[in-house]
This record gives sequence, C-alpha cells and structure tokens, in this order.
Amino acid sequence: MRYRSLFKAGTALVAVCILSACADTNSVEVVRSLPNKGTPFHQALQKDYSQLADSERAQADWIDTVYYAGRARRAANGETFPPQAVAERRLPSTTVKDISEARARLMAVLTDDNRRALPVQASLAQTAFDCWMEQQEENFQPDDIAACKKFFEQGLAALENAVVERPATPPAPKADVVLPTQFQIQFDFNSAALTPAARQTVSDIGAAYKKYNPATVLVVGHTDTAGMGDYNIMLSQKRAETVANALTAQGVDQKKMRIEAYGEERPAVKTGDSTKEQKNRRVDVVFEK
Repeated sequence: MRYRSLFKAGTALVAVCILSACADTNSVEVVRSLPNKGTPFHQALQKDYSQLADSERAQADWIDTVYYAGRARRAANGETFPPQAVAERRLPSTTVKDISEARARLMAVLTDDNRRALPVQASLAQTAFDCWMEQQEENFQPDDIAACKKFFEQGLAALENAVVERPATPPAPKADVVLPTQFQIQFDFNSAALTPAARQTVSDIGAAYKKYNPATVLVVGHTDTAGMGDYNIMLSQKRAETVANALTAQGVDQKKMRIEAYGEERPAVKTGDSTKEQKNRRVDVVFEK
C-alpha cells in the first residue's frame, strides 16, 4: 500500500466514532469494501483514505482514523470534496506559510480535467496533503512528515506537468478568492446556548457566506477540560448543532455544512485536566472552497 511502509503494524479498531453522522464509519474494512458510485478518481480516493485510516488505527489515533474513514466513505458515495483546510489543523507557526502555499498550488491543478485524466495522481496529491498536515500537527515523527510531503509533491508534480503539457492555451487565471479566516463562537461554562455576542458572530458568518459562497462550511464543536471526556464529546456536539441551526436560519445551505465534534481533544489553549478555560469552550466555523 502506498503509505503502509510509514507506519507500524496495526491492531483491530475498537474506538467509538465520536464525529457526527459517523456512527457507522468506525470500521476501516467496511469503508474500504463499499461499492464505489463515482469515477476512477473517487475509487482511488476511497482506497487511499482507507489506507490512511488503517495507518492511524495502527497507532491508536482514533480521531484521525474516524476522520479518514469518513472521507473514504464520502469518496465511495461519489462525492468530490477538497483537501483539508489549513485552519482545521493546529500547525506549528513556522510551517503554516509553506503548507498554505502548497495547498494553493494543489487547488490550482486539482481540476475536474486532471481528476479524469490522472485519477491516481490526483488522489495521491490530495490524500498525501492531508497526511502531511496531520503528521505536521502531531510534529513528533519527522520521517513520516517527510514521507507524506514527498508523496504529495510527486502527485502535485504530475498534475502541474499535465497542465503545462496541454496544447491549448489555458485561459488567464482568475484572481484567487481569499476566504475569511475561521470564525470562532464562544460559550458559557457547561452551556450550548448562544450568548448575545455569539449571535452577532453567527450573523457575521451568515453575511460572509452570502458574499463568498463557499463550497463547504465546516462547523466544529469543542469544550474545555472540565468534566468527563464522554460528556464533553456530547456537549461539543450540541454546541456544533446549535451553531449549525443558527446558520441555517441565516440562509446557510444545510447541504453545504459539515458538523464535527472533538470534545476537549483540540484545545485552543492547552491546559491541565479539569480546567475551565473560556477560549476552549467554542465552535470553530471554517469556509472551504
């Protein structure tokens, strides 16, 4: 398998899926064997994301196992979706510029034409980019970071060369639309209700949605470390759903929204256990092209 050499042999997946709409994606074997409703690109994407899920399962990284398994399922359903947004990962500040530029290059050549002409390479570029970001966020396995980046660069080079080799003169590129940075909505302790300040932020997000018309609106719930882990997962889910419902009332298309919930696993501010922290009681909203 393309990424298999990067990771240790795995054990059976025993984690409970904690992301919304993912209750039946916790088996890597299930999503790997789903009949694919899409193109050769979607078939390659399903295989590659399943492989990443298997790799994360081998390391007992259940959150990323579920994340990649969910992406494999979307590919099996024939859905075309972008690589992960840079804002979704807590990257070391020294790496953000390079990774952002790499994603911009990828988005410029991850076209429908290239997906049809080079499905395997297009899938490699997208999934290896997600792998690179995930490993860079963890930032303790330099060999794995380098390997994922290398695979990404191989796939990207194939797509960029395909664009160069086309005989027809491509149209002048349109100015790249810069989407707003992620929005953040904070909550009171042990609450999933919107405060007046949160309602104003939701209104701002609704206005930005109408202006930029993003392809996907990612709504991600979080908590601080006060309380039990399982309870915090449920609370972060409720917060994400509260924001999603409020955004729907603002005119955001429900079909474009994707809800995720991480409980206390991805704090904005690192704290000890059982610690109340306002900045961690939040929902992040990210626009994706």
